[in-house]
Amino acid sequence: MDKFTKFLKDNKDVFFSFLGAKLLFAVILFISKATYPQVLGFFDAKHYRLIAADGYYVDGATVFFPVIPLIIRYLGDVGLIIINQIAFLAALFFLKKILIKLKGEAKVSTVLAVVAVSPLALFTSLEYTEALFFFLTIFAFYLFAEDKYPLLLGLVLGLSVATRNTGSLLFFAVFIGMCMRFAKAQKKGKSVMDIILCYVPATAISLIYPVFLQIKFGSWKIFMDAQYTYWVRIPSNVFKTAWISAKVLFTDIYKFDGAIDTIVLFKINEALSLGLTIFVTVLIVREILLMRKKRRINVGSVVAAIYSVLFIVALGMTIRDPKIDCPTDSFYRYYASLFPMYLGIGRFSEKMADICMIISLVISLVTSSVFCLESFFF
Repeated sequence: MDKFTKFLKDNKDVFFSFLGAKLLFAVILFISKATYPQVLGFFDAKHYRLIAADGYYVDGATVFFPVIPLIIRYLGDVGLIIINQIAFLAALFFLKKILIKLKGEAKVSTVLAVVAVSPLALFTSLEYTEALFFFLTIFAFYLFAEDKYPLLLGLVLGLSVATRNTGSLLFFAVFIGMCMRFAKAQKKGKSVMDIILCYVPATAISLIYPVFLQIKFGSWKIFMDAQYTYWVRIPSNVFKTAWISAKVLFTDIYKFDGAIDTIVLFKINEALSLGLTIFVTVLIVREILLMRKKRRINVGSVVAAIYSVLFIVALGMTIRDPKIDCPTDSFYRYYASLFPMYLGIGRFSEKMADICMIISLVISLVTSSVFCLESFFF
């Protein structure tokens, strides 16, 4: 048996999960009666294409970070789709390697299936950031865990920030992890050099876009300000966001446009946002309790936990005005790209992981089908 055949055999669960995600996407298209070219042009994809063609034409466009538009500009729509497929397949491969080292109770193949039937199944086939961002963050975490390639880690972290602003959260979490390693290291010189080799390129790449915005618009943080001005969002915090989600879900305070189908869909969205926030919070607490039980701090677990906490806090910092629109629209798809969630599921029993897979499939079928019908907030 040659090496390539052995590689395929050893990773058949990765390829089956990838193909399963593509099959689910085809099923969702069939259910919604939408065509692939139609869905490709929905929502954010329109903005990425405009930016690729005309640059950052208005301040509202600055919320879309530059990596995806650059790929479209130089490789075209087809090039981006191909890159997204490769990125998603590679992400599943590295997720498997991390899960094997994690030695959780759930089967690796089951956790991969959870990913495959999540909303990533839809967005990895579109001109969105999900596939590439998922790959960059999980690859960065893998490199950090291996503790061998600091320069490559820095390049990947920088690219993750340039792909989506939440990459900066992992940027910070990994820095804390490397500082923890420095504090425990016997060879302090190596740890310092690793931090320098990692964070010089990571910082340089991360700063390119803010510097560009400062030059073009006179404000490096215009991508944040545009959320409140151009996109008519309101400032919030994780507690206020959770409270508003609960009010939308359990009361009739917010009528939106008065249509029953709109109210029902908005309630579904808030149920997903609130449920996923609680779920990830439980996973974070569980990981902390496991470390306390073992009386040993796992640096990788600390990094994953910090990243998850920062993610929840950052996600809840801005919402749509609940008197006008669905407050936490699309939060579910951001959670779908949060890799520590799948590591947490890997620690579950096989039965619990199976339940997570079923729930993930239901969420994907509902949200992706509505998305393919071009419903705004999904």
